[in-house]
Amino acid sequence: MHAVGHVVPGRTCVSEGECNMAESEGLKEQRKHKRFSLKEWVSGFCRNTLFGVGTLVDISRGGVAFQYFQPAGDDMDYLQGSIELDLFKTEPSRNVIGIDGNVVYDTTAPWEVGVLGKYQLRRCGVEFGELSIEQSSELDSFIKDFAHEGS
Repeated sequence: MHAVGHVVPGRTCVSEGECNMAESEGLKEQRKHKRFSLKEWVSGFCRNTLFGVGTLVDISRGGVAFQYFQPAGDDMDYLQGSIELDLFKTEPSRNVIGIDGNVVYDTTAPWEVGVLGKYQLRRCGVEFGELSIEQSSELDSFIKDFAHEGS
C-alpha cells in the first residue's frame, strides 16, 4: 500500500489505487535507460513554447520528466510534439543546452496553488532526440552530479 506521491518506477502515484493497480498488474518497466531521481533542485527551460521554467522530477540518458505550472482551468496542452530543452543548475553552475526532444505526455498533476490566482501543476515527460557528442558528455556529467546513486 503506497501513499499519494509514492514513486513506482518511472512514475509518481496520484492515488493509492493507481499504485496498487500498477503493482498488481505487474507492469514492466519498458524504458531503455535507467531513470534517476534528482537530489537537488534542478530546472529545465523549454525554448519554443509558452511554458518557461519547470522543475526536473527524474532524468535518464533517454529523457526527462519535469513539473511546471499553468493557470488553473486552462485546458490548452502547452507541451506537445517537438520541443527544445535547456537543463540547468545554478549552484554549482552546470547545464546541457539545446536538447531536442519529443513530448511523450503532458498531464495534470493532483495539486493546485493559489498565491496570485489559481495555478495547476502539470507533469511532462520528454524523450530526447539525437544528442551531439558534447551534449551526451554534458548529460552524463549532469546525471552524475545531480542524480541519486542507485535510484
